[in-house]
Amino acid sequence: MTRSPSTVHRIAVEERRHPPGRSRVPEPMVMDGESSIEQFHASGARLAGMQAVYELSAHSLDALVPGGGRLLDLGVGSGRALARFLDLRPDVSATGVDLSAGMLAQARRFLDAAGLGKRVTLVEGDLTALPGPVVDRSWDAISSVWALHHMRDRRMLRAALRQIAALRERGGSALWLLDLQRLRNPGSFAAFMAALQPDAPAVLRSDARASEAAAFTLEELRAECMAAGLDGIESGIAQPIAWLQAHWCDAGRAGVCTDERPAGGTLPADAPLLHGGFSRLPIR
Repeated sequence: MTRSPSTVHRIAVEERRHPPGRSRVPEPMVMDGESSIEQFHASGARLAGMQAVYELSAHSLDALVPGGGRLLDLGVGSGRALARFLDLRPDVSATGVDLSAGMLAQARRFLDAAGLGKRVTLVEGDLTALPGPVVDRSWDAISSVWALHHMRDRRMLRAALRQIAALRERGGSALWLLDLQRLRNPGSFAAFMAALQPDAPAVLRSDARASEAAAFTLEELRAECMAAGLDGIESGIAQPIAWLQAHWCDAGRAGVCTDERPAGGTLPADAPLLHGGFSRLPIR
């Protein structure tokens, strides 16, 4: 992950000085353009910034998911974030939900090619109204990575979080939510992305800027978690530029699974840049 410390410092200072109150600009709930899906998936294999986020998510989930657990991944996308965690934890099975048929098709191809297909069930569904096969089961952990900003408004965000709260109340699930955070200065994220990943494709840069503009702030997401009935949530945010936010809680019941949880290994070179740059994380 190549970036200039002086550039990042300048962006961080300008961001802190910018007044709050930037309006949110919603984006479509579904990423279904063929070019966007292809660029997003391909970039996850070659851009260090995206890979670092996947590593951060995988190791955070490793700290939360019990041995032999069943994971529900909401907004599975093209499957890269989930695959990285499943590589780390061969004892875990997963169900991935996404509203985009195109994303699910890409995820199925990728997971099958990676030898993970038999451990993953993919379901097309709306995060605000999850289908029966999902809501009728108990889950040991629930995750959502880069998905909640697709909710059109706070009402829909709360509906999605209420679905999660109901599942967690039933099963005592651990929870991991990772998403973008809308910055104060409309120019901060574009400047940060240019410094963080200057070789990102134009389509990906455009989609990422739209996603950041559609993201909820840390305070907004915290408030909606509380309103949805998600108690005991802990939070952390990226520093010095607060472009990522994380919210999590441990499993709400003891002895969810009896299998011993495998050791997850160590964070690779890029992930500690995010780990060390977060105010808090579930990684021990």
